[in-house]
Amino acid sequence: MRKVLLSLASVLCAFYANALEITIDNQTDATVVMAFSYLHNKENDWVVDGWYNVMPKQKAKVELDSKNDIYYLYSEFSNGKKLEGGKGAVDLKVKDRSFFYKQKQIPDDVDRKVSFLRARGNDGHALIRIK
Repeated sequence: MRKVLLSLASVLCAFYANALEITIDNQTDATVVMAFSYLHNKENDWVVDGWYNVMPKQKAKVELDSKNDIYYLYSEFSNGKKLEGGKGAVDLKVKDRSFFYKQKQIPDDVDRKVSFLRARGNDGHALIRIK
């Protein structure tokens, strides 16, 4: 029985080691929508992926299929504010509905350019606290 549990634990650790788990703690009174860019495991390329919604005063977890702790994010709030840009930022395109594409293969319907800020996780985990 012990060998089975150890094997199961090893499999689970290997699975989670291949994902970047981001906890989003939205402490504001506004809904936030987020888009991410990250090095995708299966695509073996940088992708742009959105939208992830977090309601006011709520927490959410997002698992990105990436072993890389470096990622980029862009956020819009229901009150009109944005979280974008800064040192190391990259300009990428988004659209109003859900999207997923490789950075080098931008679909025609993805037409709005925004500035994604650079962020970093730690051993497959990241916390974004929005105040």
